[in-house]
Amino acid sequence: MPAFLDPFPGNVPREMTHGELARAIMLDIAAELEAVHLYLSHMEATGNEDAKKVLFDIAQEELVHAGEFTSLLYRLDPSAGAKAREGFDEVRELLGSSSPYAVTAAAGDAPAGEPTDAEPAVGVLTVGSLKE
Repeated sequence: MPAFLDPFPGNVPREMTHGELARAIMLDIAAELEAVHLYLSHMEATGNEDAKKVLFDIAQEELVHAGEFTSLLYRLDPSAGAKAREGFDEVRELLGSSSPYAVTAAAGDAPAGEPTDAEPAVGVLTVGSLKE
């Protein structure tokens, strides 16, 4: 797991280079995704419905932030964007364009076959399931 204590090892009192900025944005993306994981884990570990609602909302906002950072990264480093497109194309090729996981799924819609709150995934461990 990445350590987020020092995002700029060897930091010097100067402006970041273009490459350093791109790497910093990569770290920002990782931090946003780590926050999503943390908030959803807390959500799953509580029975408090108010807390669940707020934690879920904040987790969704962090995903938006991850998207904003990703968009910025692809502007700063077009080769990273090209590699991401290659990855999307490879998954589309492997799963087919009719895949329930296609990027075209409406935001907030659980892809077909994905577990919902009403039907948890069998055999999936969550923070909540580890409390027992």
